[in-house]
Amino acid sequence: MFTQKALQVIEQSISEQGILASCERKDNYARVWSRDSMMTGITGILIKNQTIVDGLRKSVKTLAKHQAENGQIPSNVDGEKVSYGTLVGRTDATVWWIIGACEYIMYAKDEDFKKALKEKIDKAFSCLKTWEFNQRGLVYSPLGGNWADEYVTSGYVLYDNVLRYWAFKSAAKVYEDANLQSLAEKTKELIENNFRKSSTDADRYHENAYQKATEKPYFWASLNANGYDERFDLAGNALAVFLGLDLDLSAFTHFLEQLKIEFGHWMLPVFYPIVFPEDPDWNLLENNYSYQFKNQPYHFHNGGSWPIYLGWLCLGLKKRKHDEIPLKIVTEYEKLLTEKGADFSEYYSTDQLIPSGTEFLCFSACGYLLMKI
Repeated sequence: MFTQKALQVIEQSISEQGILASCERKDNYARVWSRDSMMTGITGILIKNQTIVDGLRKSVKTLAKHQAENGQIPSNVDGEKVSYGTLVGRTDATVWWIIGACEYIMYAKDEDFKKALKEKIDKAFSCLKTWEFNQRGLVYSPLGGNWADEYVTSGYVLYDNVLRYWAFKSAAKVYEDANLQSLAEKTKELIENNFRKSSTDADRYHENAYQKATEKPYFWASLNANGYDERFDLAGNALAVFLGLDLDLSAFTHFLEQLKIEFGHWMLPVFYPIVFPEDPDWNLLENNYSYQFKNQPYHFHNGGSWPIYLGWLCLGLKKRKHDEIPLKIVTEYEKLLTEKGADFSEYYSTDQLIPSGTEFLCFSACGYLLMKI
């Protein structure tokens, strides 16, 4: 029942330009967003839905048309109106576009598209290279520089660098490029050596901060010049699990079980712990918004539960033969869809499980579809 409703939300969001963020064509959701359209399109590939895959091709083409001179891919496009980010640029928009383009080419075996996009993909990688800033291999994101655009993480962010690993890996396959494959392997190694405690003797980005960091059962959220942000980033960790990065999954799943006990449900928070007004990080939250403040405790990026990233978590855990937690998560989500309306809301508050944000969102619809694969 919910599968058909999720597909309906996505298919009604496909326009001539590509996949819009929501089938409710209002505000800035009636645009082709790089991250939204790429994730939705990749979901279409995974479930072999040709309508969605065709929408992915249109999205890739629309975004490529508006690539900036430095190789940056827009955050979103609406007709001829193009945004690369408002308060700051969006690092992940460029990376998601490379991933979506390459996953489409591999799936469709579209040789013409492969040739047509080669130069643009090279330019996008070149742009990301400049965003390392220190030529050491990890990409640097400003505060608000990715999907969590009103949150507190910045610097060498787990999520953005895991995505870059995926981009290198996919592009290496598409173009049979040994250099890109080598960069993929190097990026994977850098993440494993810098975002968790490791017994290897590898060089660390920030040796002093690394020695002071606390061992966690997950990859740390980000690294900056002033040290590590050790909080749990569900999106970054879910994608790391999906892509096969080395993580102790027994300890990781135990941590997820503990989160469930703390919150009382399986709609896990996208960042943890929650930031409260008395916490030092609150000052990074309270002014970081464009329209209205959404990051009250347990809401939005500040501990809200996002079905899209729970979907990637479920898919990653199942891929690695951990089926129990994904089943619990999808059961919890279906219960909410039944009791509180199958409107595929943007996120749920984790204190009261109130559906919040924009409704009929492709993000949440494809999160459900990812849970069901």
